[in-house]
Amino acid sequence: MGELRKDYFTDRLAIITKGVTERSMALRFEEEISKKCPYCPGHEDMSLPAELVLVQREGALIKLADTEGEIIKDWCVRVLPDKFPVVALDAATTYGDEPLYREPAYGYHYIVVASPKHDEFFSRMSLDQWVNVLSVVQDRVRWLYGQKNVSYVSIFANHGKNAGALVEHPHLQIITLPRLPPVIEQEASKVQKSMSELGICPMCNVLHIESGGPRQILATDHFIAFSPWAPSYAFEYWIFPKKHQTSILRITQKEIKDLALTLRSTLGGLSNVLNDPSYSMIFHISSEKKTTRQLHWHIEIYPQHKRLNGFEIGTKTYINQLSPEQAAELLGSASRKELAKLLGIS
Repeated sequence: MGELRKDYFTDRLAIITKGVTERSMALRFEEEISKKCPYCPGHEDMSLPAELVLVQREGALIKLADTEGEIIKDWCVRVLPDKFPVVALDAATTYGDEPLYREPAYGYHYIVVASPKHDEFFSRMSLDQWVNVLSVVQDRVRWLYGQKNVSYVSIFANHGKNAGALVEHPHLQIITLPRLPPVIEQEASKVQKSMSELGICPMCNVLHIESGGPRQILATDHFIAFSPWAPSYAFEYWIFPKKHQTSILRITQKEIKDLALTLRSTLGGLSNVLNDPSYSMIFHISSEKKTTRQLHWHIEIYPQHKRLNGFEIGTKTYINQLSPEQAAELLGSASRKELAKLLGIS
């Protein structure tokens, strides 16, 4: 299996999946799904057995799991191991010192099938289904942090081919890492330094600045969505809990419902403004293992409607012809309309 390598000079990480190239893996998967979707009801035999299945029976939601002799039917959400994982529990136990640092790409890789409906994209998903998905994600993340050699749990979703989604059926992915990814390490270090020296979370300070300002898109009881000051992509936006929280594991059921409303409204607004664009949705949460590396958890949404050029790739300096203020005005109007429809307000 693969290994995790670190760049010579920086903390940038790379996972090397030995024996299977990305292209061959994609071709194998595309060939398999050419006739039917592996995530649709009735096609469960195309996937590995689900380790967590959410089912509604007699008005109540219950958690089950597939067994060798039985595949659970009439499900709401399924969580199953990825057939082509980028990390694995049987990763080769190879190590190396800098500058050729490497360690096993040990971890778990799960698919969260977000709906039994193939065309119920995140931007059209019902609020109840969003609540189901977020509750299942919270449950699985909590379980993963109880496992050995799990330092970070990455949660993300890719929608559309430009974002790398091979299957249109709405789904998220959860991948664990044996170390903190650099972006989380950097954010957590920034928060730790500010809390130690100034006694304030810098992300909370950002929320104070953005709340009610020209880059705010939407605000609900517990969450705020806004276009960041220096976006990497046009129409990029972030969703933060208003109060200081370190992880999605800390939010209550009431807050989950409010987050579902925020996500559904803003993704619906994004879809209306850009005509269902490709995008990546990425959760930034604190590690439950590295307790000295805590941050203000949030979600970042990146529309994938342009290719990065050499300057952007080489310098990590991004060019945007649309200001975040303009993007927020357009997304805000569309998202508020979605919110009003969801709440039944004319």
